[in-house]
Amino acid sequence: MSGSLIFKDPSKLSPRYVPRILPHREKQMSLLQSIFRSVLENPQEGFMRICQLIGPVGTGKTSTALRFGQVVEEEAERRGFRVKHVYLNCKLEGAKRFVLYRSMLNKVASGIATRSLSPEEMLNRLIQYLEENDEYVLITVDEIGYFLMSSKEHLVYDLTRLNELTLGRPSRVLGVIFIDRSLAFHEMLEESERSTLGRIIIDFPRYTGEQIKDILRFRVEEAFKPGRIDEEVLTYVSDVTAMPPINGDLRVGLDLLLYAGILAEREGYSTVLLDHVRRVHGDTNPRITSEDILYMDPDERLILWGLIRALRLKKAAYVSLKDIRLEYNVICEEHGVKPVEEIEGYIQDLINRGIVEMKSLTEFGVAGVSTEDLQRFLDMIIEKLKRGVDEFKEEMGRMG
Repeated sequence: MSGSLIFKDPSKLSPRYVPRILPHREKQMSLLQSIFRSVLENPQEGFMRICQLIGPVGTGKTSTALRFGQVVEEEAERRGFRVKHVYLNCKLEGAKRFVLYRSMLNKVASGIATRSLSPEEMLNRLIQYLEENDEYVLITVDEIGYFLMSSKEHLVYDLTRLNELTLGRPSRVLGVIFIDRSLAFHEMLEESERSTLGRIIIDFPRYTGEQIKDILRFRVEEAFKPGRIDEEVLTYVSDVTAMPPINGDLRVGLDLLLYAGILAEREGYSTVLLDHVRRVHGDTNPRITSEDILYMDPDERLILWGLIRALRLKKAAYVSLKDIRLEYNVICEEHGVKPVEEIEGYIQDLINRGIVEMKSLTEFGVAGVSTEDLQRFLDMIIEKLKRGVDEFKEEMGRMG
């Protein structure tokens, strides 16, 4: 952030940033390393590992899985073979096997997936590619409960039996890691799926107040210039993050620091004051974090923006689909994006995520926001949406 009085690198507060060091998740990292140690030492003789990372939102499950994937890739390279860690997010990439498997293939090797392949054929194509190129893969599936709630397809059955596609030959899939908030998703599985899922479960408890403060201090040092966040501000953010209704969701604490810093800079301050944090905290809906917005489908993000804009214009807690569609089309025109024809499916997905609330078949609002708090919360959500759209455009620019 060139020329900033406050920030050194605000991306270090982004949910997409994975620190090389994850304070207070050393135990979970160590467990993962012990589970996969033998397959990394001798991949041709190892059998596929299946494990589950379980814990509430904002407890470091995804960051730990992504960091572990980096460690596996680095260790494999050191040992003279190639492993690709493939991360799939069911909320972001879709609750259909076809969509997820296509994404997985493209992350392993761009261009090997075609629309003519069925989901089963895509899995066979994956194994074929790995064998032909003498490579291995580690797969992480995040938000598996969301997939099972949204689809009747047997994703867990497919992925836990990938080693059966190479019977008599070494498995090219080192393992599959499933991530969810609780073990409740087991109830949506058939008995055969629960059996192959196994019982290797790594627990991610909520962070304590002191742990949150340690983690936020580490991020502050990376994201802010020296002296811009004092001990009083750090303690306040840590305490607020640890208490209800946030309940230790670290994502909210990172958001508070980021947007308090942005507010301070806009007002011409060179340090972040307690007042900046309090004002941002008062305008923040903990149900909708920057991570929720960044990991949305781009069309879904703009549709949510259309809902927010309609709520502001109507000065009401709920608006109709017609109102949402009208504002969504205006936003698409402003950003040079072609609007999707059917928005109902996206609205239903936002309802499933707990972001949008349906009052009746024709009225929709933001979940968890009272009429009195509506205007305050809408401004902050729009700030996050604008930032999310900008980050998406930057990412597409780098890819293109």
